[in-house]
Amino acid sequence: MKKSFFTNKVVIVTGASMGIGKELAYQLLQLDCKVVLASRNLAKLEKVKEDFKEFSDSILIQIVDVTDHAQNLVLIAETIKKFGRVDILITNAGLSCFGEIEKTRPEVAKQVIDTNIYGSLFPIMAAIPELKKSKGSIMLISSLAGFYGLPGHAPYSLSKMSLRALAQSLRIELHRAGIFIGIAFVGFTENENEKKTLNAVGQLEEIPQRPKKLLSTRESTARVILKQIESKKFANAHFLFGKLTAMISRISPRFLHHILTKKYKPL
Repeated sequence: MKKSFFTNKVVIVTGASMGIGKELAYQLLQLDCKVVLASRNLAKLEKVKEDFKEFSDSILIQIVDVTDHAQNLVLIAETIKKFGRVDILITNAGLSCFGEIEKTRPEVAKQVIDTNIYGSLFPIMAAIPELKKSKGSIMLISSLAGFYGLPGHAPYSLSKMSLRALAQSLRIELHRAGIFIGIAFVGFTENENEKKTLNAVGQLEEIPQRPKKLLSTRESTARVILKQIESKKFANAHFLFGKLTAMISRISPRFLHHILTKKYKPL
């Protein structure tokens, strides 16, 4: 990445209190960006700010529920108040769940869908007027579930697949405004030990460990996302496993269906 591309850019990262969001914020700060760390959890945001204290003058922490449009308007207003502009919005906030649809409580499905869909849509709606001024960038964070619905993860797959449609629509609507739209299909990434996922009845559980050979580090995932913003590439499936998944889902969805059906064990 070219440091000059990011120098002095004002970047909002949602879901910045841990995981990929926190790593994105760290790498952006190292590239001389001004970074707004947005999350619902004040304690975690304060901890991140302490971890990044060497960059304290370049940080704004903002409590926001990204599923609430009014709170996103406040997020943008506070960003302008602190830094005067918005150059890049990364909609990283997300929530995962597992469990068959038959066993999933409606409120669990709604929480996941609200977080992953409205949690991207509403920050974008709030930020567009400012991004038009800066001819900035919007990066949506999806996953490999955005290519093909995963059994046992239907609400999550539904929500992540919908981001593709959102990105496609925005790309056309905002083309003349000079705003770059990108969508990253992130693969399996190493998580902190404290990161949890929802089960079918809404209880938090540890995320199952993926095979090490399929995992990427948070550092490498964040670097790929930032390179995508810099290169203005619309869609990018991460790493070899992600690129293979994208290719098979496009060329032979029937084969992918067969593999998933064969491997699936009811939850």
